[in-house]
Amino acid sequence: MVSSAGSGVGGGTTSGVVVAPDVDGPGAGAVVEAEYASWGQRVVAALLDNAILAGVAWLALGAGFNAPMLVPVWSGTTEAARSGGPLVLVPVAALVLLLLLQALTGWTPGKLVTGIRVVREDEHRPAGLGRTLARWVLHLLDAILLIGYLRPVWHAKRQTFADSIVRTVVLREVLDLPRRPRIALYSAAVVVCVLGLGYGYVPISSGSSADVADHSPLCEVETPEPTLVAGEIRPAGSVSINRDRRLWTVRETRTTHPGAILTWTSDPSARDTGYRVELDARAGDGEDVLISRSWDIGTSDAGSSSDNAGFTHTRTIAADGDTHDVRVDVTDPDPDAEAALTVLGDEPWIDVRLLADGDVVASCGGPVTYTEAPRD
Repeated sequence: MVSSAGSGVGGGTTSGVVVAPDVDGPGAGAVVEAEYASWGQRVVAALLDNAILAGVAWLALGAGFNAPMLVPVWSGTTEAARSGGPLVLVPVAALVLLLLLQALTGWTPGKLVTGIRVVREDEHRPAGLGRTLARWVLHLLDAILLIGYLRPVWHAKRQTFADSIVRTVVLREVLDLPRRPRIALYSAAVVVCVLGLGYGYVPISSGSSADVADHSPLCEVETPEPTLVAGEIRPAGSVSINRDRRLWTVRETRTTHPGAILTWTSDPSARDTGYRVELDARAGDGEDVLISRSWDIGTSDAGSSSDNAGFTHTRTIAADGDTHDVRVDVTDPDPDAEAALTVLGDEPWIDVRLLADGDVVASCGGPVTYTEAPRD
């Protein structure tokens, strides 16, 4: 048996009735009042449970990964899952555990704290694994314009579309256990929810970055072409360090941003040449190219400087030849690119090519070491 709780967050109450099981003893066959959970209670419970999943995801994978939720949506990218390795299964296991708890008992930590329970509409007992999984998937229907999630505000039985389809209701119920076990369970649920909120929703972050141009190979080039008489190419870039502190735990994420520094002279006759820089980067112990970028750095008008997304190109005019100073960096905010940048590690292999009017005139490649870059 369970006990009915009083009014909670979110407005008035709506009651249903259920006949107690046909067993011997006092109260057999009696009608028991059951109050439906308010919309506010359901929202708070969902926030607490999702905070637990977010906290587990952060502890296992860091800030660059999005946690699964008690709705069938997980926005983690393929690259993010790949870079997380086996640890990506930890938040998935936490989700499975919460669904099992709800299926077998009707409660999760968030629901226990808020005093609500998911049960079958007809018998008011735990929904079971099949209905719980079906309800979880059908929350996709509730998510359309959020109408299904708002439906308990006005529905007589406070049901979402998923609840109505699988015939479940959410009731106000508290554990009917002896005092000590009840206090122990509630205390454990409160602690888990508080930790979830702290690790899932309350980050205190700081970050820094370091230039690593002095920790990379240098290639000197000379050609008979007027577009590049002589010059130097150095694979370089930078490393960004993000320190994310939550409660008593600090996670450090180092993200490689491959780049290159190019300096060359060209003949005055080549001032109309369009230049292009191409860069490929792969993990030092791997063969697959993880990042491939190119920049049309143009001609850069005489005596001017171009500063666009990802590159700078300065051209200095002189009577005996023009000097070009170019720097390119991969600073792509795309989530898949960010995950790939993390996978590169501290010692990637970077290949750089300089093209003039579509033809490769110089190239340089080699390992770049970021381990000597400042970490503080």
